[in-house]
Amino acid sequence: MTASLSHHRPGQQAAHLTSMVRMRLQRPPPPLPRADGALLKAALMITAAGALATGLALYLTHRRVDEPAALQPARVGNVALMIPRDLTGLDDDDDASRLVGMARLRLDWPNLGPAQPQSRKRLLITLSPPDRVNEPARQLATYARFLTPTVWSNPGGLVVRGFRKGSPYEGDEFYVSVPDGKGFAARCPIETSANLDEPCRITFQHRGMDVNIRFPRSIIADWALMLGGVRRTLDGLIR
Repeated sequence: MTASLSHHRPGQQAAHLTSMVRMRLQRPPPPLPRADGALLKAALMITAAGALATGLALYLTHRRVDEPAALQPARVGNVALMIPRDLTGLDDDDDASRLVGMARLRLDWPNLGPAQPQSRKRLLITLSPPDRVNEPARQLATYARFLTPTVWSNPGGLVVRGFRKGSPYEGDEFYVSVPDGKGFAARCPIETSANLDEPCRITFQHRGMDVNIRFPRSIIADWALMLGGVRRTLDGLIR
């Protein structure tokens, strides 16, 4: 009898050990200490906040890219315009209210986008109702009375004339396209003030408006590109 019990005791012990291991494996893991749980919650909150911030930044960036520039309505004579506000250079509505019957654009050169404050090449454009005094033939006839006989050539296919001393345009030079100046006729001062980056000026008529452009002398050889670009820009603003 004693031998039989001694023979079966190791097997019983093994079975008992196996049963204890199974019971331990089936038990749920002990709860995290309070401090570890708080750290885990904080980590989850930081991760969630970071994901939310990233998503918001991507949304706002995408929205800025797709969002068109705010439009500023204007009327010049009988012409209705919708001008992107970043092309006007106006800071507030009070500035816009002063331009009764007129509109202004400030364009960068050569891309004709919004003028940048640090840019040294800009086009300052004023749109006004048509005036007979700005008709090409009338302008040329007015200037011709005060021109000197000396003529010299200029890059861009232009010729240059000076104005007589004592005339209303003394101190300016007259740049005209050949053969008759109807394509381009601009005045530029011989001496430029240090604080005036757009000393040259031309006025022409386009689609029921008088268009006055002030521009740097350094781009006068690109006059055809300038006029063509401004005309296309204005065509896109007319409604």
